[in-house]
Amino acid sequence: MKIVINVPFDKAVYLEGDDKRVGVLLFHAYTGSTRDMNLLARLLNRQGYTVLVPQFSGHDTQNIKTVLEYSPNIWRQEAHEAYHWMLLQDYDHLLVFGLSMGGVMATDIISQKDFKGSGGGIFNAPVVTEEPIDISNSFMHLGKFLASQRHDTETFMEEFDDILEEHWQQMKELEIIKREIASKLTNIHVPFYIAQSGEDELIDPEDSYLLQDYLVNARIDFHYFPHNTHSIPTNRDRKEFDRSVLDFVKQVTQPL
Repeated sequence: MKIVINVPFDKAVYLEGDDKRVGVLLFHAYTGSTRDMNLLARLLNRQGYTVLVPQFSGHDTQNIKTVLEYSPNIWRQEAHEAYHWMLLQDYDHLLVFGLSMGGVMATDIISQKDFKGSGGGIFNAPVVTEEPIDISNSFMHLGKFLASQRHDTETFMEEFDDILEEHWQQMKELEIIKREIASKLTNIHVPFYIAQSGEDELIDPEDSYLLQDYLVNARIDFHYFPHNTHSIPTNRDRKEFDRSVLDFVKQVTQPL
């Protein structure tokens, strides 16, 4: 008889696999949703792995202001709650990955001294950066697009400055989290996967090399995809990326 597990996370994607030894936790990007990880989650699940993709509060919205109602510290807490829930499922191997901001949250978890997973990593995530994150143009462009879909562009433009200021406040909070993580990166002793797109339109691809300098105790599995863009799990040409993630998970969970 198949046991149905009640997942205590609103709007999460949970795909139960046949291989009860391995669980994978995937975190989506800032302003994104579980759809960021849908294709990768299903690919991993087809290999038999159980996959959880939580959705951060305020995301998957038709109004960009909804994202601004929550602090990155709330998303950080939600990420840790998902990780601890997955630990309770008692897998032999638990891996934690994230895209962009989700990768920052994944790294925060992996860098804990008491991390109990087997590995994990990031996809185009600004964990360590030469300059503070600046995605304001992309954020405001998305906000205007969503407003146009609601036929409410005029209101959005009237509130433009306030929305931008609140966005910058979130980025300041995220920078504080990043600095905390940077101070803990030497705690990472498990295998750590890094995917970086060469045509990333939101973060500087060179920053992925800065992160590697901090990971002095980890076994780094670095992959550079010169022709891919920021949301690599949903890129049309993602076969090499998908294969590299699958190979990494297999190497970590089925060592020779």
